Order: sequence, then structure tokens, then C-alpha cells
Amino acid sequence: MFWKNDEPFLEIPIPESEDRPLIVYHPAAGINYLSSWSILVENQKPFVLVCDDVGPHYPDDWPFTRDITNSEYFVRMYNPLIGGRAYRNPNLDFENMLIHRAIDVNEGIQDMPLVDILYVDWLDPFINLGDEKTSANVFSKLAKYVTNGGIIILDKKHEEVIPEWFDFNHKEVQINDNLSIQHLGLGDWPIPQVSIEGTRPVMAEIFRVNNNQKDSDPNDFLSKLNFERRLEIKDLQRIRNNPPDRFPGHPDKDDWMERYLEHLDLPKYFNKPQYPFPQDYVWKKSDYSKWIDELISKPCQLRPTPRKERNIEINGLEITFVHGDIFDHLDWLKSLDASILLRKNLFKKCEKKMYATMSKSPRIQRDFHKPLIPKLRWSGPEATEDLTLKLLDLAETETAATIAHGNGTIFQLKNQISNWKNHVKKLIIFHLDEEDYSSGSGISISSAEPELQS
Repeated sequence: MFWKNDEPFLEIPIPESEDRPLIVYHPAAGINYLSSWSILVENQKPFVLVCDDVGPHYPDDWPFTRDITNSEYFVRMYNPLIGGRAYRNPNLDFENMLIHRAIDVNEGIQDMPLVDILYVDWLDPFINLGDEKTSANVFSKLAKYVTNGGIIILDKKHEEVIPEWFDFNHKEVQINDNLSIQHLGLGDWPIPQVSIEGTRPVMAEIFRVNNNQKDSDPNDFLSKLNFERRLEIKDLQRIRNNPPDRFPGHPDKDDWMERYLEHLDLPKYFNKPQYPFPQDYVWKKSDYSKWIDELISKPCQLRPTPRKERNIEINGLEITFVHGDIFDHLDWLKSLDASILLRKNLFKKCEKKMYATMSKSPRIQRDFHKPLIPKLRWSGPEATEDLTLKLLDLAETETAATIAHGNGTIFQLKNQISNWKNHVKKLIIFHLDEEDYSSGSGISISSAEPELQS
């Protein structure tokens, strides 16, 4: 319900966005992110909710967030490039995403594009020492982060404790020549849309922002949240029926049931599982395919990284040479379900950026176990003998990806693969030097020094 001049209206003035989800920011959210989430779910439109707090209330950390059936409500996805943890609810039939970052909001808000909705319930982080604690004073600082036509939702959760936050002018307030805010009325959500412990009825003052300042492209920001938005159309077509896995580390349904049955059999020795009953997946397959089709139909949302490729075939093995840094193409490799075969330091660098891509890649130089390739020497005249074959044997999937190695020549590749036979069908080699793997023979890698690591 929406109240304006004491008159009720059924429709609450939530902004709309074309060709992309709403971008919503809830700073210093605490556990009250469940309120902003519930309001967005009730809106039934695609959205992304970003919550920053120095001590985030992650749904998968104790105390766990669970629905009324003691089941998991938020399923963790792989981490976004903006940092933090990402989640979604697979039972909603539209795009949704929750991101929690452990970051000071004054720093985190700088990373955001102009948002469609700014949901605030705690204004202290934005009040300088000695400033008046009025909403007008704080909104004059926050309105610049809201897109033209976007709204600020001021939750009345703390109205009785800090009434000065709600002492505002009910008319339009001009902040500068390009920025103003207008009070629209009172939003009232008496019945929470989602059945999660911790949700509550919400009453909030709603303000519209008129912002004529230049905005960055929101699709640039969205591309940092989902690897799918960083792919080309042909890559999306390949993965449309293969939803990404849950983030590893939490028990699946089988693990949970096993622990629960152990508890029933021997309650003195085995505790009842504390974690909510897990869901099967992050996306329902049909919903994922539908979402991918929407991305394909509106390629303005996509931000793929261009690649410079050459393709050859040796002894039935398809080989693609990519002139560029493998670090910049992890999304593409994820779409190919590639095993990525790298030295330890580069492996860790890629894993830190995009763990999902490295989940099927062996650690060649393991920290606490015997290395898979002893006394590995990556490049130069003393490189490990038959290194390409050794790398292919370690691949866990039909596509293997690595960087230039050995002496970086096609001639050496042909010699090694002449008697090659195993499960790998495609090999991708990234090289930074233009002359690597050129048509000539005997050309050595110019930028890579021999490296010995055990």
C-alpha cells in the first residue's frame, strides 16, 4: 500500500528498468536486508541487491537464514568480481541476486553505479562529526548515488529512537543545479512477502531523485556479477542448458540426510545438522535457459572480452592459440568447462579472481603433497621434457587450457603430440609474445625465463 496526502494507492512507485535488473543498494544492512529483499520479491521484477556492512550477516553463516520449513532459502553462487559473496533464490521465476560485502559503506558506495533504489535504515555511517542528524542533510550526500527517476526508501525502523532522521521537508528539495529530491509518500508493507525468520512489516518514507549527472553504464557493473554477462552469444548458446553449480563447501541433500540419520540412530554421539536442509541447485534448468535466451536477445547487456585466436589441428587434437593473458579470459574458459593447467602462482591468481573457473583444474604444484609434475621447469631450453603431454594427461575435462611453455613453437608441439592419445579433444594455449607459436620453427619464448619449482 502507498499513502500520499493521506490517500491510499495500491501501486507503490518502484522504478522500472528496461533490458536489465533493478540495481538496489542497502548500506549498513545488518539482518534488515531481509526487509529490502522482501520488498523486491513482492515487486516481481528482476533485481540485484547489494548489501555492504563491516560485519555482514551472511545467510550461510551462523545464525543461518532458513525458511519456515527449515530449508535453505538463499543458495550461494560463485563470488562476483566486485568481491563478497553472492546468493540467489532458485524458486523465484525471475532474475534475483543478493550480494554481501564486508566493507565500509562509504567505501563500498563508491564502487556502485547510480542505483535504481537506495534502501536506508541506518544513516550514521554517512553523518560527519558535528553534522546535523537530519535526513535532509544525509540525503544531500546520498542522492548523487541514485539514478534519475530512482528512489530512496527510508525505513522507519528507527523512527522512535532517532526521530530527527524523519524530520524532513515534504516538498521538493533542490540540492544543486543537477540534483533534487522529492518526497512521494509513505510505503506500507504490512505482510512480508517471504517467510523467513527475521522478516517484519515495513513502513518507509519514499523519495524520488531527479539526477541530471552523467551516469556510468549499469551493464558494465552487472557484467562483474555474473560470468554469463561476460560471454559472447555463441558461448551463451553453448551453456544455456547447463546451469552453474552451487558454491562448494556446504553439504548437499545427501550429506545433510546422512548426518540427520546418524543423529536419529545415535543422538548422543551425533548432533542434529545445524545447517538448513539444502536446495538442489542455484538455478532451475528451465529458468536458467530462459534467462540465457533473454541475454542473447538483448546483447546490449553483454560485455565480452575480445580474443585474438588462431586454430590448427595436430594428430586429431584441435589447438587454439590465443594472443593475450589467460587471466582476462577465465569467463570464456568456464563456458568451455576447461581444465586450466598453470604454475602455482598464476593458478592462485586466477583462482582468486574466479574460483568457479578453476574448480576442475588440478594443482600441479601442490603445497602439502607431492607435485604432479616433479621439478617442473616451464620454459626455455631446459624445460621439462614432453611438458605438453604431461599437462594433457592431468586435464580433468575434454578441453585443456594453459600458457606458452617449452620453447613456444609449433614444431615442438608437433613432435610431442605425434603419438598423443587421451581424452582431451581441444587444447588452448595463451601466449603474450606475438612470435610464440608462429609458423616458423625453433622460435623460443622471449619473455619467459626458465622457472624451476618443486
